Amino acid sequence: MAPRGDMVPGYGLALRQHGFQLAPALVPAFLSADECHVLQGLATEHMMARARLSGGASVHAVRSAGAHWLDEDDLPWLSHRLVQTLSRLSQDAFPFAFDGFAEGLQLLRYDGGPEGRPGDFYDWHIDIGNAGSTVSRKLSIVIQLSDPAEYEGGVLEVNAGGDVAAMPTAQGTLVAFPSFMLHRVCPVTAGTRFSLAAWVHGPAFR
Repeated sequence: MAPRGDMVPGYGLALRQHGFQLAPALVPAFLSADECHVLQGLATEHMMARARLSGGASVHAVRSAGAHWLDEDDLPWLSHRLVQTLSRLSQDAFPFAFDGFAEGLQLLRYDGGPEGRPGDFYDWHIDIGNAGSTVSRKLSIVIQLSDPAEYEGGVLEVNAGGDVAAMPTAQGTLVAFPSFMLHRVCPVTAGTRFSLAAWVHGPAFR
């Protein structure tokens, strides 16, 4: 069955308060398992290029993953739901000035290494860059597409004010945090982890 663009996701405990919060916001079950499988299928259908850093450089020691860019118009049902969710996030957790999603959506594939050796990863970094569209990134969004039983390692960790926290791995969970916040994807040691990333843009922080 095709994903329904009129479905409104539920909201988790991270959206309890109004006003700015430093901790990441969580939206459990943002996507259903079937919808996650649709996106994983898109990732496997395309020859995924090696993911690059925000400035366009390819540095294997910092980032190793496959990436495929999607235009927002490619998946209108998903874009519509992201806009709905952004409205709630900006009200309840991140009262930033936003202009919208300016880069499209990025499917990501992290494969485990051979013979149990660490595989793909993304070391500690922030998403705001100093070139191109990355300069105006304000909110980072990561959606877990894989069932956690399908891979080992690959945990998304966020450093909010010096406190490193592992984000939930439940399939379909959306995690949102300010793009200036340090975060990483730990090495995948077995299996394959799929995720989807998106960035919300706006005027510079003041």
